[in-house]
Amino acid sequence: MRAAAGLGSGLIAGNAADAHAGPLTGGHEGFIDALAMHIGQAGRALWDVLVATPQIPSAFADVWDVMTADVPEAGTLLAHAVVIGVAVLFVPTLVRRLAGGAEIHADDDGRARLKKAVRRLVVDAAGLIVMVAITALLARLFLRGDTPVHGLAVAIVGAAVRWRLAMLLPLTLLRPQEPQLRLVAVGEDRVRAVLVGAGATLAILLVFYTLMPVFVRAGIARPPAQALGVIVGTLAATAAGMTLARFFAHAAEAPRAVVIAAGAIVVLVWVAWIYGIVALDFDLYHAAAFSALLALVVATLDRFLAYAIACCRPQEAPETTEAEEPSAELALVADAEAADAAVPDPGSPYLLQILITARRIVIAVAITALATFFVRLWVVEILALVSQELWYAWREALLTAVGILVVGYILFELLRGWARLKFAPRTHGSADDHDAAGLPRPAGRLASVLPLLEGFVGALIVATAILVALSHLGVNIGPILAGAGIFGLAFSFGSQALVRDIVSGIFYLADDAFRVGEYIQAGSHKGMVERISVRSLRIRHQNGQFHTIPYGQLGAVTNFSRDWATVKFNLRLARDADVEQARKIAKKIGQDLLTHEEYGKDFIGPVKMQGVADVQENALVCRFKFTVKPGRQALIQREAVKRLFKGFTDAGIRFASNAVVVQGGDGRSDASAAAAADLSRHLAEERAQAQG
Repeated sequence: MRAAAGLGSGLIAGNAADAHAGPLTGGHEGFIDALAMHIGQAGRALWDVLVATPQIPSAFADVWDVMTADVPEAGTLLAHAVVIGVAVLFVPTLVRRLAGGAEIHADDDGRARLKKAVRRLVVDAAGLIVMVAITALLARLFLRGDTPVHGLAVAIVGAAVRWRLAMLLPLTLLRPQEPQLRLVAVGEDRVRAVLVGAGATLAILLVFYTLMPVFVRAGIARPPAQALGVIVGTLAATAAGMTLARFFAHAAEAPRAVVIAAGAIVVLVWVAWIYGIVALDFDLYHAAAFSALLALVVATLDRFLAYAIACCRPQEAPETTEAEEPSAELALVADAEAADAAVPDPGSPYLLQILITARRIVIAVAITALATFFVRLWVVEILALVSQELWYAWREALLTAVGILVVGYILFELLRGWARLKFAPRTHGSADDHDAAGLPRPAGRLASVLPLLEGFVGALIVATAILVALSHLGVNIGPILAGAGIFGLAFSFGSQALVRDIVSGIFYLADDAFRVGEYIQAGSHKGMVERISVRSLRIRHQNGQFHTIPYGQLGAVTNFSRDWATVKFNLRLARDADVEQARKIAKKIGQDLLTHEEYGKDFIGPVKMQGVADVQENALVCRFKFTVKPGRQALIQREAVKRLFKGFTDAGIRFASNAVVVQGGDGRSDASAAAAADLSRHLAEERAQAQG
């Protein structure tokens, strides 16, 4: 963090009092007055620095003459340093090619891509380690010496190594020529432009950051060095701004807040750099730069975990098409956004649930660490809003409270992840996990109350952490606990209906009257249980509407999804049907269903014919029966009726008909018909005469 302090240390020779002045501190003046005073001083000092810009070439020429006065081989030594610096940049690429095995193919599924992405990260880390080791060995062999020129040669190689290390994050995020491993949604045609901008920005900063302390120790004049620092910082900030503009111009899904925050960070780091160069105090720059670096590291880690979650989801990675902008491979990155916002899928594979839990834990710990770092650095050291004495007085209590919150949250996430894997219902499983309507089958007893337990445990952790923090701050928590008890008692008297609902819900859950996913009837309401909350139950009717019923108004509950379900149905056969043959056919169909691959494991009692239930004028009503596990009885009934119809039809057993048959008697019916015909003819003749 103090790597740039060498520049400040050299430049402030003879000006120790100015160098140790805090950037935003002032005697007894108010904060605003002190801030205005320092801004004015910084403005005047900046003008004095810029005036020295024309002196930069002569200042470096003078210090170069001093550095090379006693080193005739300076040019050769620096040439060796440049060659070594350029050569070591290719070491990570060489290690990656030698390792191999991380190439992405079009037919790779999400799991294979995740394994190769992890392998690629490991290979990249190994390449950087090998690069640092080789650089140290070469520098020791060829660049040993105590002269300023030897120091400059080592600094040149160090700048190359630092640049390659700093490029790890942009390369991990963008992955040129490997869109399947890319963590952000940017098209291939913009990746190289963004990487060029990021590389230029880092190169400008790191070359000055690494080489300038050598010239400072050699005695370079202070104003020209400061002027060069201002120019370098401005160029780096400009390059960074242009790079961000290119990046966000083709990342349409980037939230506006992220774009504004990224621009603000660039401006903040630039202002802190200029202030550090002019005022010879780099504390503000260190705070801004390392805050931005930590935020970028956390964001990269979050994107990688989100990518891993997207790879492990049931929807595999889409087919790749290079013509799309952004490319189709980046659909994994888009899916990762939903992974963060949505509730974790209880039926997801183990690896997916582990990654979701790990992402939440890592992000929570990282945000907590960043927040603690920011408070310590900005509020206490930089802005001096809190005195050192007050911070040290509160630090133990605050850190204890934060530690309890973090540890409690980790335990809570681990418990929730384990409970979801162990007890939660499956919503994306096979057909066995759904009923005939395609709805999830009932959850277990513990899975039904998981949301209540999660909320209770979370509230308990937060309350415990707050009480422990207050206790460490010296606050007597006894009156708080007593007041909370009195408030709870008064609240219970004033909310009797609410208390009745909560208590009734406790007894319903204790009796295991219903679970999430079960079909129940409570009074005039019936439907599938969707949610169990603290005071009410929500059930969804099969027509789509849902009912929210307080527990105190449930009354008697009828559960249609528990243990087993017996289904009885009737078929109307013809009056002359062979009942015994029909019984044998039904028995055979029942045995076939018992061995069915999909339905067999649901049966408790096979399909069978119980006999003739009723004899009607034109039909024999036969009753059939079977017993199955609840959930898919309607689907099984339809399958049984289909097979019974086919079996009876193939065997020549006819089903009853609703047609009405009129049967005649003996020959007297013919005489009656003839008489009716004569009467009709006679009436027609009489009407004709009357009209004539």
